[in-house]
Amino acid sequence: MRWGSVRRMHGASGPAVVRSGGLPWRACSRPLDDRARAAVAASVAKLLGWQRTLGRWPRAPGVPEATPFVSLYAGGRLRGCFGSTEGDAGEQLQRAFLSALSDPRFGGIQPSERDGLVAEVSYLVGPRRVSHAELRRRFELGVHGLAAASPGRGPVLLLPEVARDQRADLGGLLRALSAKAGLDSLESAELFLFSAESVRVRGGVVARARPRDPVDAAGRWLAGRVEPDGAVAFAVDARARTTFPQGVFRHGRAAVVIHALSAHGGHPGVAKRASRWLEEQILDALSGRRVPDFPDDPAQVAGTVALAVLAGLDLERELGGLSKRRELRGNAWHAAQVVAAMGPHAPALLWQACVRDLEARPWAPWTVLAARARGDADVVQRAERALVDSIRKRAPYQGAADVTPVPEVALTAAVAEALGGSRSRAAQAARKRAQSFLLRAQLLGDRIPAALYPMLSDGAFPLSPILDVLRADVTGHALLALL
Repeated sequence: MRWGSVRRMHGASGPAVVRSGGLPWRACSRPLDDRARAAVAASVAKLLGWQRTLGRWPRAPGVPEATPFVSLYAGGRLRGCFGSTEGDAGEQLQRAFLSALSDPRFGGIQPSERDGLVAEVSYLVGPRRVSHAELRRRFELGVHGLAAASPGRGPVLLLPEVARDQRADLGGLLRALSAKAGLDSLESAELFLFSAESVRVRGGVVARARPRDPVDAAGRWLAGRVEPDGAVAFAVDARARTTFPQGVFRHGRAAVVIHALSAHGGHPGVAKRASRWLEEQILDALSGRRVPDFPDDPAQVAGTVALAVLAGLDLERELGGLSKRRELRGNAWHAAQVVAAMGPHAPALLWQACVRDLEARPWAPWTVLAARARGDADVVQRAERALVDSIRKRAPYQGAADVTPVPEVALTAAVAEALGGSRSRAAQAARKRAQSFLLRAQLLGDRIPAALYPMLSDGAFPLSPILDVLRADVTGHALLALL
């Protein structure tokens, strides 16, 4: 994108505003303080009201002197995004809002969408020049934005929210940044890394700045996924405001939700209702009746029943029969779930298969839980080491399980769960780091992205920093990891 159209880039504090060499935007040297956030929120709320009625034009006093970037969302989709460097601080915010309001690139805003319009104002924080190698070492999806400047072309940027909006990893963001700059590649461009302070206002209502207790919020979100008949919803798309009642391994994932609700203890009636539904579904499936989404694979069937037993369902007899299936020994993940549920009563051959699998796959949180249930201290010590080593000690993604290119919340939660009973200092330190990552990932208050509907997302945990589908078992695992 050319410098002449810099205000169209999609992408704190108070008085501490800085210039960054090579970039034309004024950035913040530290996060926004409460007074600055309140001033921005009040001004944006008035602007949202104005665009509905075209009444008296609002002023924007007290906002930061940094360059504002305004993103507008409707129906979970980006509809406009602009920044402005023209005028004083208040005028910049007003001009950025007006430009975003008339942005034609994303389909425009329909009259029926004006009442539900969501605005997000972002200010760059601490932009600094980085090499390509340093960028790949330090960049964190959802936390950092990118900017590029090249000779003869205006600078371009992508705000941190772009990664989630486009479900893009670092490679995808670099390609998008290159396309904005009109370059075949960014090899000759200067790259800048920055974070951003964002203020979100939904239909004139400012998001809650100080969220309530994260554990209780997660429990409340999970309780909301249980239907009146006890059925546990598989997932929620809070962008499209859609619930997915079914999905792969639904009943095993539902058992995780029930386990978490029971452990939390704040919604006993809901947990009991869901338990009755799940037990009936499992017994029907085991008796040969057709149950939608119930697995055919013997290992997944055993894993489902094992998770249900761990959630408190009275299915030990059924699990005992399934544990003897030869096919189960070839799937250490589900085999370890069975051993975790049966403890010393699990077949010896099944436990031996789990231990042998550590040679090929030492990262095995369920095997740690199984070893603890059996009282096998040697295997606990051996298998814990890989889990501890997988939890990042420093940024990017400090505290996340380093087992996938983009960290997954459920895998990090699985490690925190598995290390919960350890007395090792290293294990407890890793668990605390993992819990900190989970708390940063949770969608709460003003941390809920502008594209997501708060009533369906407040308290939940996304799949990853770039995948905001809210699968119920992910929040279940995260809640168990935090308790």
